[in-house]
Amino acid sequence: MNRLFVALALPDHVRAALSRLRRGFPGARWVAEENFHLTLRFIGAVDNRAMDDIAAQLDRVREPGFDLELDGFGCFETKGRARALWTRVVASDELLHLQRKIDTALDAVGVERETRRFKPHVTLARFKDAPLGPVNDFICEASPFSTGPFPVGSFTLYRSFLHRDGPIYRPEVVYPLDGDAFSDPYFDEFRDEEDYEITDGAALSSH
Repeated sequence: MNRLFVALALPDHVRAALSRLRRGFPGARWVAEENFHLTLRFIGAVDNRAMDDIAAQLDRVREPGFDLELDGFGCFETKGRARALWTRVVASDELLHLQRKIDTALDAVGVERETRRFKPHVTLARFKDAPLGPVNDFICEASPFSTGPFPVGSFTLYRSFLHRDGPIYRPEVVYPLDGDAFSDPYFDEFRDEEDYEITDGAALSSH
């Protein structure tokens, strides 16, 4: 089975800026720098045939490139205990429209919809059972935080592998967004890999 999700990859300078936010407070499992991303849709476990259908349907999504910005922090909590620390994504109309188009594409191949409302964010750290105090202190110390706008020129279908040292996220298909003005270094790097080829506007794994 393949554990899939759809996300936006982040540029190197943004991931580096997020990595510099790390602090040594107890109970935090910080996301590895190479794993920072903005989830557009979690899909879950599917077989190979369903994965092929999903990849083909996502290739039908046509949206222009746009700018994105990270600004500020937030925390998911349950009963006064922290579950995750994240940085806020400024929710532009272009981002929300792309996410809805991806939802619609996945509806067409029978992927069950998320019940939670889309809340764009980039997870920085996760907690098993941590008090809110240290997390709130971190937010105060690290604020204000902003990356400034950066261009988004593609979205990616990822496969997730669970490992004892932390998850590994492998890009399976990178879908370029329309618009010549939005060069995406991540897409260019992915395209240049010897194990991948460009077909009908998408980068498809040759494995």
